[in-house]
Amino acid sequence: MGSEPDDLIAAARAVAFTARRLERSLGEMTLPQFRVLALVASSTERASRIAERAAVTRPSLTGLLDGLEARGWVRRVVVDGDRRGVLLEVTADGRAALTAADRAMAASLDDLLGADHEALRGLLALGTALRALRSTTEVEAR
Repeated sequence: MGSEPDDLIAAARAVAFTARRLERSLGEMTLPQFRVLALVASSTERASRIAERAAVTRPSLTGLLDGLEARGWVRRVVVDGDRRGVLLEVTADGRAALTAADRAMAASLDDLLGADHEALRGLLALGTALRALRSTTEVEAR
């Protein structure tokens, strides 16, 4: 069951403009910083793995991590026995910043959607589809 091209274009634009609205709600945090912080908070992983999951290059991730580390939100931890291996951990301040960001974006969506439960269900379905795609991609990469 395919969708009409015009509907897909309209949906893609809606997602793009919504992303910008959400980013404005974050204040001084950028959306890429939010994504990386949320990924690091979901589990302690090596930087290379976070780069894959965030769909950014390693140099881009390095810049994002430098900014997150400068704010005291993330710390790099050397992996024992691996001189090049680095694990990433969210600090207490980072968890507080992530919680504040989550709340700010939720409030922004609430202002936008109000009582439109159908639109909210659509966004939740989009999240489910993204997680399923990520899981499939991760299995194929192994």
